[in-house]
Amino acid sequence: MKRLWYYYIYLLLVWGCFRYFVRLPEVIEELWFKPVLWLVPLFWWNLALKEKIVMFGKKGKESLLWGLGIGAVYFLILKLRAGGSSTFDFNVIGVAFATAVTEELTFSGFVAGYLEKIRKGKIFNLIIVGFLGAVIRLPILLFVYQATGAEVAGVLLVAFASGLINAWIRVRTGNVSGSILARLALNLAALG
Repeated sequence: MKRLWYYYIYLLLVWGCFRYFVRLPEVIEELWFKPVLWLVPLFWWNLALKEKIVMFGKKGKESLLWGLGIGAVYFLILKLRAGGSSTFDFNVIGVAFATAVTEELTFSGFVAGYLEKIRKGKIFNLIIVGFLGAVIRLPILLFVYQATGAEVAGVLLVAFASGLINAWIRVRTGNVSGSILARLALNLAALG
């Protein structure tokens, strides 16, 4: 469990410092730097494990169906709240996709899978994943968007709930593809 906390502290520090000190276009940060900074350490960690974390198990269709359904709910809730208008371009789609893949492979895929190996079937595992997924948003909220207290609280609440639900999809099916699909819908609704 210590290794998980070391990785998370690494993410908070490295990603937080990156978001604070480096000011590149968001498309470059999300498409190029985020996957490298987040996923390369996970790849090496998974290689070092005796029992590897499998992120794409046998229930791919079931996972995708759950992801499609929950993603539709995310999309509808956010679009109804925002008035229903959407504008998408290749940059928005690229950022939404890269963020969904990177963060869901990290949290729903690896972290939820790792916690399941330690303590199988615990709701506390889902709460931990939701919490970690919410708190990791603080650097961008504070340093890039300079969000107010109410905005930060709202984003953290949505991130916690969606992180918990997406981790549930992964744990239920043993496959992270549905979590990625649900998160993609959430990102498209929030960004578009």
